[in-house]
Amino acid sequence: MRSHDEDSTRPYAQAFTPEYLELLDQRDEPGTGPEAETAGPWSIAPHPHGHAVLRAGESLDHGDRPAAVFTDPDSARLAAAVLPGTGREPRYRLGKVPDAHGYPVWLDGGLAGHLPLFDENLIDALNVADAVVRSPFHLAWLLDAAGGIALRHAGRLAAMRARSG
Repeated sequence: MRSHDEDSTRPYAQAFTPEYLELLDQRDEPGTGPEAETAGPWSIAPHPHGHAVLRAGESLDHGDRPAAVFTDPDSARLAAAVLPGTGREPRYRLGKVPDAHGYPVWLDGGLAGHLPLFDENLIDALNVADAVVRSPFHLAWLLDAAGGIALRHAGRLAAMRARSG
């Protein structure tokens, strides 16, 4: 088993190092920044049937009803991560009539691209992912649900992408 020290000696071994954050500071902040500051957090609490997903400040002891209850903690973490994307106004919309390039994809009323097939599931997924990346708190739930192995690999890839611009 490798030690933490071994990982720290390799360049760009993990995405969330000071050098990675410095690289990100050199870029313009994406338009998701303002909402990231105001998104409401979710929490997970033990429940008689598993793991309850509650709004921050809510409690089963106080009779609050969870948004969801899962038998396994990973599903609860994923739900806590994606819940912000299920209740907000979607930013991505799919045009119902194709043009010469396919079905138009609209982002905040402007043309963002085209899909060759009418794929509402992709648009739903884009809207949920868009909501998750706007909230550091919910993004942290998603990262937590991914686990250590996935994060180690993703961290290396993210650091390489940040370095290459």
